[in-house]
Amino acid sequence: MKMLQARGLAKRFGARRVFGPLDFDLESGKAIAIVGRNGAGKSTLLKIVAGLERASRGEIVWRDANIKSENSLSELRTLCGLSAPDAPHPRELSVLENLDFVSNVRGLELSRDELLSHLESCGLGGREHDLAGELSSGLRTRLSLSIAILHAPPILLLDEPGANLDDSGRELLHRVLDVQRTRGIALVATNDAREADLCDERIEL
Repeated sequence: MKMLQARGLAKRFGARRVFGPLDFDLESGKAIAIVGRNGAGKSTLLKIVAGLERASRGEIVWRDANIKSENSLSELRTLCGLSAPDAPHPRELSVLENLDFVSNVRGLELSRDELLSHLESCGLGGREHDLAGELSSGLRTRLSLSIAILHAPPILLLDEPGANLDDSGRELLHRVLDVQRTRGIALVATNDAREADLCDERIEL
């Protein structure tokens, strides 16, 4: 089933063309790598899909519905989970408080035990009281990933998801992508061949 499509999608910053026009059809049950040189627009494409950035031209189509209006963009944001190196998780909150905050914002109403179980599954067991701002770079990546998948989104957007991860973290990423294929699609922006090899298809910018 076609889940996400791009039609004539392009992005410019002033006089500089970042990418496009792009046309693609993404099917449910797939993980897609977005690859390209530095500055090719990989992160920007993820933000456009997430409704956080507007395209200069073209459109995103979600299950045959054009994503253009503010209402449809707002709906799209609820369907997406985004993990990125610059994700703005409050540094003054603990790991558990960050997760609880996102849970409340998304209306999930998860119990403390459910949140702790989720942290454990993401390799953050025993770290719930650590402040986000004091985590190592690898643990911050795990926290960002745990927040992105908390609401089991049908569209998972991962920007350099393996950054600073150790071997067990990369195994976690592999498991996350396997689970995501049962929920919808994953888009993975990366220049790491190991991450791209975990995906089923590629979009080259």
